[in-house]
Amino acid sequence: MAKYQCPDCGYLYDEMAGDPHEGFPPGTTWKNIPEDWACPDCAVRDKIDFVTLGRADSEPSASESDMPAARPAGQSSAGEASRKATKASRPSAKNKSDSKAKARPTNSPKDPAQNTPYRKWICATCGHIYDEALGDEAEGFPPGTRFEDIPDDWCCPDCGAAKEDYVLYKEENL
Repeated sequence: MAKYQCPDCGYLYDEMAGDPHEGFPPGTTWKNIPEDWACPDCAVRDKIDFVTLGRADSEPSASESDMPAARPAGQSSAGEASRKATKASRPSAKNKSDSKAKARPTNSPKDPAQNTPYRKWICATCGHIYDEALGDEAEGFPPGTRFEDIPDDWCCPDCGAAKEDYVLYKEENL
């Protein structure tokens, strides 16, 4: 039986042990895990993102030698500590769409230097919206800070998702 690891937080799914808390009894194979299942620890990575660590035939996967040592579920490296700190306030992976924020349409203010409208970006995991016009003073980004100017290692202040998990927010006229 194989093991599968979340590349974001290190959560380890072992087919032999299953994950009874998630509803998978011991012996539940990876192919029997629903395709829309997401990591129960970080809720950032989906099933397709997991890396195979071992196979029933004892042949290592192609990426096994490139993977860091496996960590038990719930443990994180020092670089992931900030993401794990917000885990308690994170929505359940199974209810991702339930927490999507609904923003009201507003007139798009413009950056006078660039003469382009400010945009909004939404976290695909929890629905947090980053508005370039407002910035995020708590995160150290003054009003007018463009999303592309935010460091690549920044993560969602609500759920810990990576910057790359944000998508352009398109407002609908109500």
